[in-house]
Amino acid sequence: MNPFVAFVLQYKFVFIFYLLIVLFLLFNHKKLEVQAKFIVLYRMKLGLKTMERIAGRFREWVILYGYVGVGAGFVGLIAISYLLIKNLYTFLRVPDTASAASFVYPGMSVPGLGVLPFWTWLLALFLIAAIHEFSHGVVARAHKIEVKNTGLVFFGPILGAFVEPDENSLRKQKDITQYSVLAAGSSSNIILAVIALLCLNLVFFPLAQTMTEPTGFTFDAYTNTSYPFASAGVAPGTIITALNTVPVRTFEEFSTELQYHQPGDTIVVATAEKKKYEVTLMQHPDNSRKPFLGILGIRNEVEIKDQYQQGFAHVLYRIVDWFQQFSRWLFVLSFGVGLFNLLPLPIVDGGRMAQVFLHKLKGAVVGEKRYRQISLFFLILLLLNLVFPLVAKLF
Repeated sequence: MNPFVAFVLQYKFVFIFYLLIVLFLLFNHKKLEVQAKFIVLYRMKLGLKTMERIAGRFREWVILYGYVGVGAGFVGLIAISYLLIKNLYTFLRVPDTASAASFVYPGMSVPGLGVLPFWTWLLALFLIAAIHEFSHGVVARAHKIEVKNTGLVFFGPILGAFVEPDENSLRKQKDITQYSVLAAGSSSNIILAVIALLCLNLVFFPLAQTMTEPTGFTFDAYTNTSYPFASAGVAPGTIITALNTVPVRTFEEFSTELQYHQPGDTIVVATAEKKKYEVTLMQHPDNSRKPFLGILGIRNEVEIKDQYQQGFAHVLYRIVDWFQQFSRWLFVLSFGVGLFNLLPLPIVDGGRMAQVFLHKLKGAVVGEKRYRQISLFFLILLLLNLVFPLVAKLF
């Protein structure tokens, strides 16, 4: 098949989705507002009455939730800032290190999770954006700050959502009130991530285990092509079923056996294809006494039990498996979006939080100067974290 045709077919839903977005913008061009030449806003009133109703009925609880979110917000701001700095430093030392920042798009492959399906991407990001912005609006209304509009925002091909509180009213509030409104979205995303993780581990994963049998483990990529598995010729995607003469059905069982070996030992791994490979273990980069395989994206492989191979039972398995995969992606995406929005950048909530803090600490003039300097630093830092791994793959 022609490579171009194959590419189009692979991402057909993405092309259709963006075609619908273009048509939406064309039909509603009179209602659009363009800012900074590439940011397009579409304002509406959707959800305002619901925000008002929830904020009015549970005002005290919503205010308390917002205040608790302030602490979580500043912890997240510090955490994501540290992670970006640490990741860039580590990447400069070890270019094969996985990046802590990445573009999120349907079809992307994440070690250990696989490929992000289009409909999972769309549904997950819709939930994340809706909960994020709705939380801003509810907390703002609980403090009796007017919310003028909700809406959609388009940063070129990047889609988002927003709520629009009255900025003058918000800026007149106490610092803690401003923090609570600004941090509400990210704290709600982190809570959503925790809920997704609990659903995965307490409901969907245990259910899926009752319907499948483990058959071994596999991996998606090498950490470095000079490391043990790569040197031994064990290809990504190979299903490992034994270590020496000991059968292993999961990576956890493999790890238990591996702990009896040291760096420099040679082990024999058997595969589902009845092949055997001699692998010489190396020192772990973070602990010289631990053996290291040099593989990424490790995951257990399973096969469906006979009673779930057909009929209604098979449909039930597919439903459970879909929710299991969706919960994994929802956890990763919601947690990632929540932390990203806490970065001290002008376009996200963390930037506003940093601005309010620095104005209070240094005064309006000096505080604004420091805020702009910090924002520029973290913008460059984010771009380096995104671009360096892409450049490294070219060389």
